[in-house]
Amino acid sequence: YEVTAIKKSDEGLYTYESLDFKISTADAVTVVSFKGKIISDADIQNLLTELEDSKLAANRVFDFSELTHINSSGINFIIKSLTKTRINSGDLVLCSVGGTVKTLFEMAKIDDIFSIYETVSDAINHFKN
Repeated sequence: YEVTAIKKSDEGLYTYESLDFKISTADAVTVVSFKGKIISDADIQNLLTELEDSKLAANRVFDFSELTHINSSGINFIIKSLTKTRINSGDLVLCSVGGTVKTLFEMAKIDDIFSIYETVSDAINHFKN
């Protein structure tokens, strides 16, 4: 099915059927905040396009504080994102992973692949060391 994004220009928030995301920059790090669910490729297709913007910082933080569900499509997206950031001489770290998302990450051993931090600030500090 087709998913159309609605961009709220004041906040930079993109809204889809089951996923909202916001892209911001802090201390030369691109921060992507997720809200809702990543349960289909359609949820992340436009996000992939936005993340390919060459103006965005190569180092990235994915903030999952408001992500409630994720499935194999979402895990695939996260791993592809890590690969792309490393190709571009950057890195990707995760933060604020909780609830069912945390449980799934532990079962899928995602926590062995990524650095995961409690807060966005902690994640951004990862790049200062």
